[in-house]
Amino acid sequence: MPYENYWIDDRTLIVYGKFFGLSTGLLGGWKKVDCAFNHCITDDFYRMSPVAYLKNVAKSYGLKKYFGLLTAVPMENLSIKSVENVTAFVTAGVNNPNEMTINTILVLESKLSESAMLNAIITATEAKSSALFKLGYHFTGTNTDAIVILSTMEGNYELFAGPASRLGKRIWESVFSATSESLRSWKK
Repeated sequence: MPYENYWIDDRTLIVYGKFFGLSTGLLGGWKKVDCAFNHCITDDFYRMSPVAYLKNVAKSYGLKKYFGLLTAVPMENLSIKSVENVTAFVTAGVNNPNEMTINTILVLESKLSESAMLNAIITATEAKSSALFKLGYHFTGTNTDAIVILSTMEGNYELFAGPASRLGKRIWESVFSATSESLRSWKK
C-alpha cells in the first residue's frame, strides 16, 4: 500500500511522518525526523552555499526536524512507486555522470535494524544502477546522487534489506520502477 502522507508543489516534495532515518544528502546522517524533502533549485542556489540554500528552503516551509535533498530535476519528473510497505519517491535526470542527479526518498513502513537501513541504501543503489544500465546509460549514477531512508518504526521487524530479503525485493522493485519512470520522463 503506498505511503500517502506527502505533499508536492511545483518545486518541492515533502514526505511527512515520525521517522528514524538516515540520509546521504547535505546535513545528512542518522536521526529522528518529522519529514524529508526534495527541492528543485532556483537561481538563488548559485548565490549562496548549498547548505545555506537547503536551510533556507526548510525554513520557507516551516520545517525543523528534516532531511533535505536538492535537485535541478523538475518535480514534474517525480516518480512515486510502491510495493507493499515500501514507497520510493525518485527524481532522476542525467546527461552524463557529471551533470544532473538522481535523488531517492524511500519510506519503509516497518521497524528496521540499523544494519537493515544501511542494506537498504545498497539495495536501492543497485536498483538505481540497474535502471540506468537497462535504459542504455554506461554509468551507475552521478556525482551528486543522494538517498534518504525513512523507517516508520512500526510494523514488522526487518533484520535484513539486501536484495534477496523479503524487504529488499520490495525496495529493489520500487526503486527500479521509479528510477526508470523518472529517467524516461526526463528524456522526453
